[in-house]
Amino acid sequence: MKKQLINLKILQIVVDGILILGAFTLAYFLRIGFFFSTDFPFDKYILIVGITTPITLLFMFFIRAYKLSQQIISWRHIQRLTFVSLENVFVFMILYYFTFREFFSRLILVYAFILTLLLTYLWHVIFHWILQKASEREIGVFRALIIGTNRPAQEIIRMLITVKSHIKPVAIIDAHGSSKKVIHGIPVVGKMNLFEKTIADHDIDIIVQVDNLEQSLNIINYALANNIKYFMPPELLGIFQGHQILEEIEGMPFLKVHKTKRWWDSIW
Repeated sequence: MKKQLINLKILQIVVDGILILGAFTLAYFLRIGFFFSTDFPFDKYILIVGITTPITLLFMFFIRAYKLSQQIISWRHIQRLTFVSLENVFVFMILYYFTFREFFSRLILVYAFILTLLLTYLWHVIFHWILQKASEREIGVFRALIIGTNRPAQEIIRMLITVKSHIKPVAIIDAHGSSKKVIHGIPVVGKMNLFEKTIADHDIDIIVQVDNLEQSLNIINYALANNIKYFMPPELLGIFQGHQILEEIEGMPFLKVHKTKRWWDSIW
């Protein structure tokens, strides 16, 4: 990962931790009142919150909440953060109970859950906007070579440019040649005989192959040998409908295809 992106991700994680602490603190004062209660000492409360927060941040890594490729403004990401917020409250409750035995109010847990979910999701939306602005200035972007000029390739280029993705198309190659010279502002540099030269000239980080399946083995081997990321949409394999996920069978990865996606497919 680019150094600039690593720094931005560290910022995101640190702010997440501050917001989780802030959510519990605000929950305390909303329930108790804006004063420190002797019946429910704040120092004991915030001690357990301080222990819980790193566990919650670690949990966010396990559910891939910090993946750059995640779609932030979506129900899927809201579900992730809802799960994290529940885990956050449950861990706090268990740690507090086994440490101090008695708990003052269950309503605090409800407040903490709602505030954690709202604050972290709002911050993730703001951070997504920050990443988009960084992408506009080419800070931490991954320079992508697109293989193909067909309709799916054009749609992928349009999507990456529209959403201001950190994956930035900079050049296009078509194995059979193309009458198009530019697609959505990205130059078509030629055929596959210019493949290695294009990668060197444009400092390519990612190869996105959307056409010319017969060249895929050579492209993949080159990407692996030169530490370049490689992506291929399922359409290139003739999979145009349904929902595709990667699944393991006895440790071996397979592409699994469903006609329609059901809510339990991701967990069962």
